[in-house]
Parts: sequence; C-alpha cells; structure tokens
Amino acid sequence: MALSKIFFFLSLLSVSLLCFWANADRGSGNQSVYPRNVQSCQACHQQVFETFIQTAHFNTSSQAADRSIKGDFSEGRNILRTRAEGVYFKMEKRADGFRQTAQNSQARSRTERFDIVIGSGRKGQSYAYWKNGLLFQLPVSHLAGEGWVNSPGYTDGQINFDRLITPRCLECHSASFKPAGTPSAPRYSSDYELGISCQNCHGDGSKHVTYHATNPAEKIGQRILNPARFSRDRKLDNCALCHSGAARELRKPPFSYQPGARLEDYLSPESDRDNPSPDVHGNQVALLRRSKCFRASEAMSCSTCHNVHQPERDLTQMARKCLQCHQQSQCKMAGKLGARLMDKCIDCHMPNEDSRLISVNTPAKRISVYYRNHAIGVYPKAADSALQAIREK
Repeated sequence: MALSKIFFFLSLLSVSLLCFWANADRGSGNQSVYPRNVQSCQACHQQVFETFIQTAHFNTSSQAADRSIKGDFSEGRNILRTRAEGVYFKMEKRADGFRQTAQNSQARSRTERFDIVIGSGRKGQSYAYWKNGLLFQLPVSHLAGEGWVNSPGYTDGQINFDRLITPRCLECHSASFKPAGTPSAPRYSSDYELGISCQNCHGDGSKHVTYHATNPAEKIGQRILNPARFSRDRKLDNCALCHSGAARELRKPPFSYQPGARLEDYLSPESDRDNPSPDVHGNQVALLRRSKCFRASEAMSCSTCHNVHQPERDLTQMARKCLQCHQQSQCKMAGKLGARLMDKCIDCHMPNEDSRLISVNTPAKRISVYYRNHAIGVYPKAADSALQAIREK
C-alpha cells in the first residue's frame, strides 16, 4: 500500500512530454563514468561495449557536465527570450556547476542547477534538478538545430520549475532509478544508474558474471537472458516497454518489468493497436504492427532491422536489410532513382513525420519534432519529395 501511494503521488507528471528528450540533493548518488553493470560486462565484451556506449540508448540520461549538455553557454547564446515583456531565461556555466535562471518583469529571479541530462542530444535534451530528494524538470531545454527552447509542453513566457519527474519517465531513460522514502515524504533512492544499459534487455547479470569468473573455460553464456532467443512477442515486449506510447497504465511498480516477461502483466494492454494513426513519437511498436512487412512475417521484430549494440545512422546501410525480403527491381521508383534507390529507401517507406504529442512553443512559432514513422508502407508524397530532392542536385 505504501509503494502504491508513492507511485500515485509521482504520477502527476505527463510522461509523454518528458520522453522527448537520477540521491537526495545532487552529489549523494553512486554514479561512476559507466554504470556498474556495464562495467562488469566490459571485461568480456569489449567490442560490444565500445560501440554500445556510443548509442542514443546508452546516452539517454547522464550527469550534467560539459560532455553531456549540448546547449551553448557562451555569452550572447545563453539567453532564451520570451514573448512576455521582461521574462527571459539565462543559462550559465559557473565554478560550482551549470545553472538556469528565470527572470520576470518584476526583476525577481529563480535559479536552479542542471543536475541530470535527459536525452542523448541527437534530437534534443531536457534537464532536471534535485529538490528534497525528488527530480523536477527545468523550464528550458535544448533542441538540435534550434538551440535553447521552452521545454516541450511549456507555455512561452511562463516560469515553471514545478514539473515533477515520475519513475515511469525515468524507467525509459535509465537502468535503475527506484523510489524510496515514505508515502508522506516520497523521494528517490540515492543508488541509481543513468542511461539504458545491458540489464534493461538482458536482466540482472550478476550471476552470469560470477559463474563465468569461476568457470573461465565455459564459452557459452550461462545464467543470462538472451533476447535473441525470446519468442517474437517477448522480443517486441522488450522494446515496447518504452516504445509503445506513454499513455499505458502501470499494473506493477516502475522498474519491476523483467526482460522476457509479458508486458501486459506490467502495463495495461495497448489501447491504440488498431488506431489508424498512432503517434510517431514513442509508439513505434504499434506502428510496426500495422506494417504489411510485419503482418506477412512470423518472425519479424524490432531486432530484425536494429542492432541495439551499435549506432545506426546510415540510412543506406539500414535499407540493405530490406533486401533480405525485397528486390530492388520490385520498386516502382527503381527506373527513376537508379543507383540512388538505396539512398532513399528508408525516407520513402518510413518517412520522418511530425509528432502530435511533442512540440515546442517559441515566441514566434510552434515547432513540431519529427520522428521516423515505423509503419513501413508506400507514401506517395514522401516518394515525390525524394525524387524532387534528387532532381535538384
């Protein structure tokens, strides 16, 4: 009962807004350069480790530092002005850390510290600060290509430091970040691990490490979960924990899901599986399920195309995975695109589309954030745009 009250209290925040982008007050955590479980994997899996630490998954949360914050703190580039007269935000790098200050028209100000970075920065980042053992979102975020912006969902010109960050938000941005305290004084545990790491997909590896340390001649991995051996539904569940939308209700406490388990025992069933337009942000699994490619296969899952152990940004290389089932000659654009066909395969059949859930308000405009549509299909407008782009070169 006590835990349920904590989770209810912490669920005040809208999860979908934070997903764009964990110690009592800062400094009491147990963080190192890499999470403990990742370090224990490094000794035997060095090659996988070296590529995995470059991925957006691994870097989806981190301690605030020069290397992790993408925003510009240089003079003249560290101010976010708003449409409200006299209201602006200033981002500063000080001797004791990074600070975000809000100034209002009555010359009153409030300053909070950048403590946690949420988001790898590829698309953007939000930031959090510690207060009384809880985390709160800072009102200014960073958007790639735009710089400092109002955090997603924040009203331009308003000063708001009170958005609480819930465990469910952190579950998709960290390896371990559990609540502690009491129902009357909830707080987060000071023992947490930032970033998505090995345990998120493979489960607790402590017994695996102990076994192989005492049995060095054993070459087959023992006492560890291997998602490649899961059924298709369980493979999808592993990804769907964070990639099936944010609106699903918890049936069990945050961070209690274990790889290989039925996700519907943990989260409420997907309410939008048959929805004609799941949002492109955070709902990639639901979109994939709608694809003809998925429905025509008994084995296709996220890992058919994605290798989570390495960065994947080369769309031409990604498109080559389509050739496992398709021939280039089958494409109606082959005659028009010729040798450049593979360069445009992903953009034509999985176009970037703006999210209806994630947007940023600025003094002059509303900015939508674009995500890759995982409903693989035929998109005539996307194909026309790809063809036009080639003609203009």
